[in-house]
Amino acid sequence: MISSGNVFVCTSCGFEVEKNSKNHSKKIVSKSNNKEVVLIKEEKNAEPLDSDAVCPKCKHVGAYFLLKQTRSADEPETKFYTCEACGYRWREY
Repeated sequence: MISSGNVFVCTSCGFEVEKNSKNHSKKIVSKSNNKEVVLIKEEKNAEPLDSDAVCPKCKHVGAYFLLKQTRSADEPETKFYTCEACGYRWREY
């Protein structure tokens, strides 16, 4: 709560209590069951497409890839693939 003139005002809900009131010893607790639900209809992949990669599971040609440095800096980076057709993930060192 913040002090505003002669009253304390809750920053969340706007509830006001006078400063001279005897309610200072009481706690104000907000209980809320409101939950926000987010529905994802379609996920877009922003990773680049490697048209030469072949999926080891479904043999589809074409997979999205991501490069990450998983070892020390003097080692080459690891290439993580995700199949465009079935979503199978694998890696290449």
